[in-house]
Amino acid sequence: MQLDLFLDGREALLVDELVANLVIGRPRRAGLILDRLRDESPKHPDLGAFDLLVRALASGPPALGAGAPPDPLIGSFTVLVPVANRLLGISAPDFLRPWWQALVRTDASPAPTDSAPSLRYWMGSARWHVGEEREAVRLWLPLCWLDPASFARQAPTLPSPVVREAWNAFDLEADPNGDASGRHQDIPWFPAWLSLHHRWVAHVFRPWEVPETDAPLRALKLLPGLLVLESQGYSDALVRERRALRDISPGFFRTYQRLIMRLGPETREPHDVSAASPRG
Repeated sequence: MQLDLFLDGREALLVDELVANLVIGRPRRAGLILDRLRDESPKHPDLGAFDLLVRALASGPPALGAGAPPDPLIGSFTVLVPVANRLLGISAPDFLRPWWQALVRTDASPAPTDSAPSLRYWMGSARWHVGEEREAVRLWLPLCWLDPASFARQAPTLPSPVVREAWNAFDLEADPNGDASGRHQDIPWFPAWLSLHHRWVAHVFRPWEVPETDAPLRALKLLPGLLVLESQGYSDALVRERRALRDISPGFFRTYQRLIMRLGPETREPHDVSAASPRG
């Protein structure tokens, strides 16, 4: 028993040392420690996964020529990210930073009308990991109207706590009865709903990136100017823009009232309702 405890402790020390060297970017040292772990614990279940990380660290991100598509980099993320997250935990972003930076340097970006779920997910994640959260959100959120089902699959694993936690709350509010078809109809409302909780989101899109087609997008296009007017105090322009939002969707306007408007007696609208669905 004492020998087993010694061996388990020795194995844990080697794993800790291996993880530390992977995180600080020392592939040669990490490879030597992995060899020792392989010799002393040949049945360790993570030998193959650690070998993958050591080899990736030694070779670095795939080299791409000027103007080359980012597909090789994106392919490496699909392999590396789950392994790094499992073995390195909170240190996985440090290990993966060279890959995130390499993807950002490609400057690949889908056209506003192109759903490109994989590119939007990974490039948005890369932008987030290098500190460009606004650009990340600008890449992720258009899937809400371009490909709602893809956004619903991606949202729970996005690296941004702001978006991920807001999605969890929205998903519960938007789909109280578990109706999948109704849920996908609600998803285009998420960007506007998120803008009410985090007002900076309303300003991440360029004017031509949000089409004026359905009610959720008309509301989203209206919000940047309306939220600025709210910050400037009561005015005729504010009243007009509030009415325009109410005309687009009475249901979303009630959510807007609950989260944004600070109504005094002179501005209170009739039939004020405190609870609302994000649906129009």
